[in-house]
Amino acid sequence: MKLTLLSAAAFVMAGSAAMACPDYSQTGATFEATGDQLYAGMDFSVVAGGDNNLADCGLPVSGAGYFITPPDFSFLLSGMAGYNLELTVAGACDTALLVNTPSASWFYDDDSAGDLQPTMLLTNVGDGRLDVWVGTYNGEYCDATLHLETWNQ
Repeated sequence: MKLTLLSAAAFVMAGSAAMACPDYSQTGATFEATGDQLYAGMDFSVVAGGDNNLADCGLPVSGAGYFITPPDFSFLLSGMAGYNLELTVAGACDTALLVNTPSASWFYDDDSAGDLQPTMLLTNVGDGRLDVWVGTYNGEYCDATLHLETWNQ
C-alpha cells in the first residue's frame, strides 16, 4: 500500500513539473534602470521561446505562446514617475511578450507591432521589479531583441 501511495505521489509531482509556467517568484537576468536612462532606449538580446504553453498556465492574461519558467529579464526600475514605458520585440520568428509589473499586474501581446512582433505601452508602471518574458507564438526558438524606452506622460 505504501509503495502504491509513493508511486502515485511521484506521478502527481512529475505531472506538476511538466505543467511549469512563467513564474515571477524566480528572477531573470537583472538590470537596474531609471526612467531617465530608459528615455534614450535600451536593447537586450534574448533567445525567444520556451516549453511552457501559456494557454495551459491559468495566468490572468489571455493569449497564446510558449515561454520559459523564469523571466528572461528582471528590471529593477526607479524614477518612473512621469513616464510611460514602451516594450517592443524584434525577432527572427513570430514572438510574443509577457510582462509582470511591480504592482503584480500581467500584460500580454503578440502582434501589435506588426510583422508578427509584439509591443506594449505601459502607463503608471511605478518603481520596483518588472519581469519580462519573450516567447514565441508557435513554440519555436529564435534570436530576438527586447527594446525598452520611456516616454513622457
